[in-house]
Amino acid sequence: MPSRTVFAVLAETTARHAELPALYQPFTEGGARKYRVYTWAQYKQAAEEIAVGLRGLGIGKGDVVALDSETRAEFYLADLGILANGSVAAALYTSYPIGDRARTIRACEAKAVFVEDPETLLGLREAADPALRVRWILLTGSADGAISLEELRQRGRHAIAAEPDLFPRIQAEATPEDPAILYLTSGATGEPKMGMVSHAALVANMDMGPAVLDLGPRDATLAFLPSAHITQRMVMELLPIRWGVPVWFVESLMKLPQEIELVRPTFFVAPPRLWERIYASIATEIRKR
Repeated sequence: MPSRTVFAVLAETTARHAELPALYQPFTEGGARKYRVYTWAQYKQAAEEIAVGLRGLGIGKGDVVALDSETRAEFYLADLGILANGSVAAALYTSYPIGDRARTIRACEAKAVFVEDPETLLGLREAADPALRVRWILLTGSADGAISLEELRQRGRHAIAAEPDLFPRIQAEATPEDPAILYLTSGATGEPKMGMVSHAALVANMDMGPAVLDLGPRDATLAFLPSAHITQRMVMELLPIRWGVPVWFVESLMKLPQEIELVRPTFFVAPPRLWERIYASIATEIRKR
């Protein structure tokens, strides 16, 4: 297939499956478990609004935008919004000490940072270099000195309403050869490194998905790995866009077995340690019986 940007793939999937569910984010209301559901049309609209909102903050093509968040629907929306703006997305490992994450933000010269919640924002600000100048954006909650994701989207909506050709102009600047993701290695096998990946490279992998696995809107997957990891980012975030597979997010790792039973994913990616634990649990239960 022809080379294109990641947002272009999202637009293709939206054209086919606009009103079908794309993302399921769990939340608790009145003691009851519920899900916020985003359709493919809503996913695409959010990316457009976030892109235009970022442009309004002075974040342009090629600027690095960091994300410090666990894997959740809002991360996906922000990630695609960053890419749609022509900016470069750099996800941080939330398991790292907060001081290390603050240094990484400075090292990659991020112009803005999406942060999961006010508590994390407070820690990052305390650990950050006083000379650091970034725009802070909260995925959930609110705090002084930061704008919320919803406020950013509102700014984008208002700008699009005022200039209907604004987002198309932003898209006209984008090329498949543009840098898209700045991967930050975990450091498990040595000093952490950074690697830049283009839209063309990501989309080439996305286009391989249908050739390997026959998946679609009737399937489901469950995301829980850290979004800074290349496997999570590529296989559990970007490939589902190409397939049109809805993604469910876990409420917590402690509840993962119940989540698997509830969602019954037809496609699931996990590290060897998790499969070993599942095998051990099944073997123990068989011995009991």
